[in-house]
Amino acid sequence: MKKLIGFLGSVALMALGVSGNAQEKDTKGINPLSVREISDADIMMKRTLWRRLDLREKQNQPMFSVGNEITKYIMDAVKAGLLDAYVDADMTKKMATADFGKALQMPNQGQTMTEEELKAGFGTDPAKAGDTWGDTKKPAAKTADDPWGAAPKKETQPVVDDWGTPVKKKTTTTKNKKGQAIAKVPPAPKIDSTEIKKKMAEDAAAVAQQMEDNQWFAKDVAILEMKEDWIFDRKRSRLMYDIQTITMILPSELNPGGIEKPVATFKYKDLDKLFRSDPKKFIWFNEYNTAQHKNLADAFDLRLFNGRIIKTSNPMDRDLITIYGGEKAALWKSIQLENELMELEHGLWEY
Repeated sequence: MKKLIGFLGSVALMALGVSGNAQEKDTKGINPLSVREISDADIMMKRTLWRRLDLREKQNQPMFSVGNEITKYIMDAVKAGLLDAYVDADMTKKMATADFGKALQMPNQGQTMTEEELKAGFGTDPAKAGDTWGDTKKPAAKTADDPWGAAPKKETQPVVDDWGTPVKKKTTTTKNKKGQAIAKVPPAPKIDSTEIKKKMAEDAAAVAQQMEDNQWFAKDVAILEMKEDWIFDRKRSRLMYDIQTITMILPSELNPGGIEKPVATFKYKDLDKLFRSDPKKFIWFNEYNTAQHKNLADAFDLRLFNGRIIKTSNPMDRDLITIYGGEKAALWKSIQLENELMELEHGLWEY
């Protein structure tokens, strides 16, 4: 009887253990875009924010100093194959290096002429302008009735004169078994594949150099859009700004369409690795103490930039300008959101 009671008790304990494990949350969920791993089980609060960084603003100029532009470092890394660029903000498709160069191409405005040059006939069709100097059309053939311009008929037979009879060209022929003559086919000319490959490489390099010359400079791409998660981590007991992606944007004044043009999107995790690979090269310029320049990755961690909130996570996926119907109203709402987040963090520690 005692053995039976002990067996039933052990079965009950095992059942409770199984049910308890089934109710536990999986603690292995980690965002792959996070620089510092944060388990989903440790996230007490989370909001997604989109910020717009205008690198021409005074607070952002240290990461946009002459020769040390953050956009220059990104562009050089993509062209060198050290950094992956993505076509869209969701990063569903990688961008090829050639496509990245095309995204930075200046628009072809074409050659323009003054009004005086157009009146003089430059740039117009010669046939319409009556200009016959460059006309390559052959004159009409003379008819047989015109004795002055009649073209002599071609001689079909060789002309025999006292200077010598024409010598017929020798044709090299062979005969088959039946005695029929078979003309020899001249051998095909040899093709040097090395020269062809060399020519193709030179042409490709010339095209790449031409594209490079017609691209916008790093100083022109002056806008970054940053997507980050606002997270309160209960394990660290602090607020975390977990940057996810950064998008390079061409300003509207440089785009013929008059709107801002996204160039490419990058994982901030890859950028952080790139910046920390050479701390003395990828610098945040310290104008007050040039002996203490900071690394760009540390500058992002210390929040040494000014990024205005342009969008927060919402069911309709709309930005603040669309929601509030204007740039001014969206700016006031952005400031209000910053204060609300600061007060929320402060309230977590208020008793």
